[in-house]
Amino acid sequence: MPRARDGEREARRKHRRVDCKLLAQDGESVERSQVETTDGRAAPEESPSFSSSSPKDSTGSDAEDPKDFKDNFRRIKARYAANRPNDAAQVRRESKDCCNLTVETEFCDIDDGSSRSCKAQKVALLASRSVVSLASFSDEKRIRVCSGCVIPSKGTTDTAKILTSATLVRVLNANNSVIPDVKIKVCLPNAHILDGSISMVDFHYNIAVVEVKYDQKLPEAILVSDVIKRGAVLAIGRFYDHGGVMCAQGKLRKEASTFECSELLVSSCRTTMAGVGGPLVNSDGHVVGLNFYREKHTPFISTSVILRCLKHWRKYGEIIRPWLGIKYTPLEMLPIRVLERCAYAGKGLYISYVAKGSPADIAGLCVGDVLVECAGEVLSTAPKFGAMLLDICKEHMEEDTLKGNISVEVVVKKQSDGSIARKTMSADVLSELNYYRWIDPLPVYNEVSEQFMELV
Repeated sequence: MPRARDGEREARRKHRRVDCKLLAQDGESVERSQVETTDGRAAPEESPSFSSSSPKDSTGSDAEDPKDFKDNFRRIKARYAANRPNDAAQVRRESKDCCNLTVETEFCDIDDGSSRSCKAQKVALLASRSVVSLASFSDEKRIRVCSGCVIPSKGTTDTAKILTSATLVRVLNANNSVIPDVKIKVCLPNAHILDGSISMVDFHYNIAVVEVKYDQKLPEAILVSDVIKRGAVLAIGRFYDHGGVMCAQGKLRKEASTFECSELLVSSCRTTMAGVGGPLVNSDGHVVGLNFYREKHTPFISTSVILRCLKHWRKYGEIIRPWLGIKYTPLEMLPIRVLERCAYAGKGLYISYVAKGSPADIAGLCVGDVLVECAGEVLSTAPKFGAMLLDICKEHMEEDTLKGNISVEVVVKKQSDGSIARKTMSADVLSELNYYRWIDPLPVYNEVSEQFMELV
């Protein structure tokens, strides 16, 4: 890996500089060209030459006695040998610190000077004031680097809440649990690094809230409560290592995400893992979603769902939602061969999976049916249905306690005979066993070769 080789070269250069310092302590000088080559690579191992101790002229009076020169050289070598273990240990520590850092990649495509990019830059600068970078650590090793944005909060003025992805603190084996003894660092737009603490984690929708203490009021993002349906968007993030803003422009795509989550939408923005948890903003700079990562597009969860999750957490201390036992996709995102079998030209959600024995199965829903309405409203998007289910759960709460099962009434177009039917599903509360699965690429770390470690 290029970065690993660069780290190895830098560590070699540090080791060489240590050698020079040892020699300089005895009043000896070494030409820089003898320690390092012009292209930055370490010079080959050879006996050092010393301009101050070598003869000026083979016949001149300033020439040093060969015996004195040998004694001086032995003394320098003895001191070098005595200090080498400590210097080698220092280089090893620096190399270990390098190995503990993840390799992150930036993204930005709005610096090409076009009129479109200039407009995008203005929006990005407006929105970036509330965008931060976050890093999670365990045993002094960096686990993940994500982005996030400061959201409105009620409470003390010295505490800020940051919306990000649960990927930041999720264990790497994709289980729904937090990294043991995780520590969170937050990089603000002014490059200040603060300690953060977990305030909320929801592994079903892969979102989290981190709190930080700060003596100044941080700019807060504006979250849109409606589902975005069209228009240009910007995916914004912040790079942890230097604190700079990152931005990618794009537009909404009518395609389904490869994640399990049915409520996800997709934009054409091209980001990296460093942008996970960052905001997706509209042309006004308002947040319409929270970004995740895929190589060729950016899936995001709508703020219409996020805002309701945050309200649940504030009121109940948890997020309460029904388990229906189905997976669904908006009709406009289906390939033509599936639409042909569906034979329905209106708006709705195509049911692609029904769990056996689930509330949907018991109510008579089948794969190929189309959810047309819920609670009297047309189901035009998947996030809208997800938000409606969270609202229905609130209606079943009495003094912060759920009263009985959750009744969900839907209108369905049956694929079997083309009829329109009204169905009622009596659902239980969603349990962790039925959470969506989120699988992200594993972090990549800097490496220092074993050969180099042996040299020091």
